[in-house]
Amino acid sequence: MKSISFLCLLFSISTIYAQSSADAVKHLGAGIVIGGVGGYAANKISKGQRGWTWAGAVGSSLVAGLAKEAFYDKPKGATWETRDVVFTTLGGVVSALALEVFTGNDSGRRGRSGNGKKCGCLVAELDFNQELDLPIFVGNGTGDITSELQAAYILR
Repeated sequence: MKSISFLCLLFSISTIYAQSSADAVKHLGAGIVIGGVGGYAANKISKGQRGWTWAGAVGSSLVAGLAKEAFYDKPKGATWETRDVVFTTLGGVVSALALEVFTGNDSGRRGRSGNGKKCGCLVAELDFNQELDLPIFVGNGTGDITSELQAAYILR
């Protein structure tokens, strides 16, 4: 699902690039870089919490876009361009999606295991009181230990 949403956003950005000026693409790129740094820092500080990662990425790019318009362009006599702020913030959204894909941050959907990442472990209940008779040598067997264990368990 994340991959589909990421691809849809990627295709919409390429459409924006085709229909807008080069200035908007610069703002989008700056938003991606600033949002990536802010989101990654928030991800590390919050130990992988998804909301803080998004807040760090989108928030840092929004603040950068607002600061650029207010403190850099305004004293030079340029007019306020909301479009530039929107493109910079959209870059933060793209970086938040990328961080979610690359950091494996899906703790909200699959439960928590420590810091929100998958542990990759299997849970098995071992009963040491039962004895398992494994065949020592099978002449026409597959040679696969997994199938031998399964066959021994089923035949027991």
